[in-house]
Amino acid sequence: MNDATPLEQRAVSRSAEITRAALIKAATAVFAEHGYEGGSVRLITQRALANQAAVNYHFGGKEGLYREVLLVATKTLEQNSFLSPEEVDARSPEEALRLYLHQFLLPLVKRDRVCSYLRIFAWESVRPSEPFNAFVATSPLRIFRLAERVVRRFLPDDAPAETVTFTTLWLAQQPMFFVREAERLARPPFSLKFDDASLERLVDTLTSLSLRGLANI
Repeated sequence: MNDATPLEQRAVSRSAEITRAALIKAATAVFAEHGYEGGSVRLITQRALANQAAVNYHFGGKEGLYREVLLVATKTLEQNSFLSPEEVDARSPEEALRLYLHQFLLPLVKRDRVCSYLRIFAWESVRPSEPFNAFVATSPLRIFRLAERVVRRFLPDDAPAETVTFTTLWLAQQPMFFVREAERLARPPFSLKFDDASLERLVDTLTSLSLRGLANI
C-alpha cells in the first residue's frame, strides 16, 4: 500500500524525470565521444550522477538508452537543425553539395547537442551497432536522405537505383571521417586545428574533390 501523499508522489515523479533526462544527456555526450561500443554505462552514470539501476529502470539497459538517444537525435534533426530538402532543391547542384558538406562538418568547430548527434552517426558509419541497424531499418536518417537528394542533382534521371545508393553512401562518408576522427587528427602527425577558417577550407576541398567524383559517374 502506498501511503505517500500526492505532493510526495509528484516529488518522486519529478525526481525520476530529472534522472531520466540526465541519463539521456550524459549518454548523448558519451556516445558522441566513444561510439556505442566504447560508451560504457559506468561512464554514463558517472556523468549523470545516477546508478546502473536507474538505466535499467528507465530504459531496460544500455541498448534501450541508446535507442532513446537515437530517437531524440532523429526528431531534433528532422525538426530544426539540418538543411531541408527544399533548400537542396532551391540551390544549384554545386551549392547544394557544399551546403550539405558544411552542415555535416560543423561538429568540428561546434559542440552543441546537434553536433553530438552527428558525431554519433559518424561513429555508426564505421561499424554499425545492432541497435543502430534495428533503428534505421524503421527510421531512415534524414542526413542520408539528404545525401541522396544531393547526388540525384548530379545523376541522370534514369540512373539505376544501385548507382544512386552507391553514390549516396560514398558522399555521406566524405565528411563523416573528419567528424569521427577529429581528436586523432588534432594530434601528431596530422596536428590539424579546426576553427571557422579551416572548416571553410576543408569544405572547399571536399566540395572540389566530390565534384570531380560526381562528374565522372
